[in-house]
Amino acid sequence: MQLKASTDYGMRAILYLAAQGTTCSSKDIAEDMSIPRDYLIQLAQLLRNAGIIEARPGKHGGYRLAKEPASISMLEIMEALDEDAKQSTRARRNARKDGAMVQGVKEAYELVGESMSAFLSSITVQMMLDCVRDGESKYVFLSKRLEEESRRLAAKAE
Repeated sequence: MQLKASTDYGMRAILYLAAQGTTCSSKDIAEDMSIPRDYLIQLAQLLRNAGIIEARPGKHGGYRLAKEPASISMLEIMEALDEDAKQSTRARRNARKDGAMVQGVKEAYELVGESMSAFLSSITVQMMLDCVRDGESKYVFLSKRLEEESRRLAAKAE
């Protein structure tokens, strides 16, 4: 799965802030994480509006996490960065007329979306940081998360 640039850059910025554990300038984040600075500032506004980061003005200002890394999920970040697009897409979809086949496909998509949302909401920034720091265990980590989500879906079907 290829992430949109906004999601990729936003995740990089959040992981950088989590790793640093302090207020960081937009210049440092942009340079260290290879993010265009003007774009970073736009994304930071969305993340700030969602309560994920805080902005500190002034000479020694910058950005820092508004919450502990263990309490910020990947889903929360992705939704913050994609909120505008979701609302317009939802409005277009609701305006369409649907046949029986389309309705069945939509239900299948909803199940996939629900599963992806549950999976992404179970992965926190702290987990991602741990995964990055310990590269060998990343496959074990992700496979455990997928197993947990598979069990949740199976239990729901029963």
